[in-house]
Amino acid sequence: MSLKNNNRLQIGLAMSGHAVTDLYASFIIGIIPILAIKFNLSFFLVGLLTSITGISNSLTQPVFGYLADKYNAKYFLVAGPLFSAILISIMPIMPSYYLVAIILFLGNLSIAIMHPPTAAMGGQFGGKMKGLSNSLISFSGTVGYAFGSLFIIFVIEKLGISFAPITMIPGIIMAIILFRYIDIPFKPTGAKSSHNFYKKLKKANKYKILQLFFIFTASFARDILWILMITFMPLYFTNSGIKLLNVGYILILYNIIGGFGGIMAGYFSDRVKSKSFLIQGGLLLSLPFIFFMFKTTGIISVIFFIIIGFFSIATLPPCIRISQDIFPGSMSLASSLVMGLSVGTASIVMIFLGKAADKIGIVNTVYYSSISIIAIIILMSFYPLIAKKAAHQDSRH
Repeated sequence: MSLKNNNRLQIGLAMSGHAVTDLYASFIIGIIPILAIKFNLSFFLVGLLTSITGISNSLTQPVFGYLADKYNAKYFLVAGPLFSAILISIMPIMPSYYLVAIILFLGNLSIAIMHPPTAAMGGQFGGKMKGLSNSLISFSGTVGYAFGSLFIIFVIEKLGISFAPITMIPGIIMAIILFRYIDIPFKPTGAKSSHNFYKKLKKANKYKILQLFFIFTASFARDILWILMITFMPLYFTNSGIKLLNVGYILILYNIIGGFGGIMAGYFSDRVKSKSFLIQGGLLLSLPFIFFMFKTTGIISVIFFIIIGFFSIATLPPCIRISQDIFPGSMSLASSLVMGLSVGTASIVMIFLGKAADKIGIVNTVYYSSISIIAIIILMSFYPLIAKKAAHQDSRH
């Protein structure tokens, strides 16, 4: 069951590259309070930054996945940490909000470049342990993302904002290591595999399409909640008197504990028949803690915030698993459509939520957004019936 030495090395490189690249993905979360003061930003302009992040990071992933399959994926794996490090590390010293937005967009394009080939490495080098390899690669990204906001906050608070560009060093070093040691056999298959998936999607029975839509809506609900939390809660906590560096520690706990919730949900999704109930349960259990978070103060409010991360982030593995079960012959593309399109769509909606926060405040915006999450939880109650009809129609062909 053990992996060959070279396979272990390649999985280790994928994990390291994913962690370092996603380190830069969360820089914007750490410096939002700084930028809000520096440029006197409205909630709309703050929300626009996280929207830009999600749109450039997520909606473009299928394109880069196609290109990585068509050309040599090694160069995409190297480009991710290299260009994201260089671009995002200079973002805090930009003299205007609009230059920050442009650099943020380009930096997150660099992050999007490496995600599809990194995910593919788990299947390519995982041997008989593909599931474990993929989960480890995914979790490494969560860890990197969790520490990114603290990393940039620590550098700025200890050395000053003018020293922010030194944070590019880990990304440059990782790019050199990946260029030296990544060893991926070049097999150009992207055009054919993409064509086959869309051909299957066109011929699939209507209930399978409906299944995929249901999982997309569940992913969308989770991503809306996640983007609201990471965008507005740092501002909420700093306005409540919590120091910026401590907010960085809070964000680490939010993401790391959420990552462990994802591992637990992934474990149970392999062992329970009704996986959709795990998604419903995670979203449903998040809702009361949203209410309690705003009704309490200090450490209690922070604890409720972290619990929301545990339950909401835990819904990600079941969503991925179900999407792959729907189209088992095209697992990576099916799951990337659910995840990438979901985060990208939620990021676009976040633009309007930022505008709403300017009018009615952070608390009311989160409360009203929770209503849509309740609606999607109710909608997911019909998923088992749709899945049963899809299976019945498949058995007739």
